[in-house]
Amino acid sequence: MNYIIFPSAQNAVEKIAQEFVLYSQQNRPVHISLSGGSTPKLLFKTLAQSPFNTEVKWQNLHFWWGDDRMVEPQDPESNYGEVQKLLFDHIQIPAENIHRIRGENNVEQELARFSQELTACVPHLEFDWIILGMGKDGHTASLFPHQTNFDDQNVAVIAKHPETGQIRISKTANLIEKAKRITYLVTGGSKAEILKEIQTTDAENLPYPAAKIKAENGVSEWYLDKDAAKLL
Repeated sequence: MNYIIFPSAQNAVEKIAQEFVLYSQQNRPVHISLSGGSTPKLLFKTLAQSPFNTEVKWQNLHFWWGDDRMVEPQDPESNYGEVQKLLFDHIQIPAENIHRIRGENNVEQELARFSQELTACVPHLEFDWIILGMGKDGHTASLFPHQTNFDDQNVAVIAKHPETGQIRISKTANLIEKAKRITYLVTGGSKAEILKEIQTTDAENLPYPAAKIKAENGVSEWYLDKDAAKLL
């Protein structure tokens, strides 16, 4: 595992924000997949402020999501809605660069529409960068332990949260693993135990999708704050 440990969550998200600037300087469409959760909120707030809000060439970045819940975009549960409120409302970005999962739609129809958009827009289905989180149960995107099909050749899948039953659409493990770069952004002491388990146990013997999913032909890395890394 390639661990990069930062003094704080803020330090980690500032590093990612700096890399957004670098990615955006490539004069081509750069496809980035975002994550939901508390630490990404910190990232979006950071990107919305100076210097990043003006230094990033937003017209070159295309944003996607690892997963989203089947709710209205105004719903507090919407991953897209969080980014809209914290970042997109504060920057100049072309509407066509935002590729959201339309949680207000019928789930089967949206799965088909979103899968078609992915296939049409992302060259060779290789994302430039996929930023992922990890739940305390080891899930990532909406790929949960004991219910993820790692051999699913589709690009997206309908998923159900194992406890709440909430319906989501998620990228598949197969699609994520095609990425040129995967960064797990994990912060906070509540993730320390599972990170230690992932570090010390063969991934084949673990049920956690976050332990198994890595870039097949690219870079996989973990950006951790010191609280998350305290047992490593």
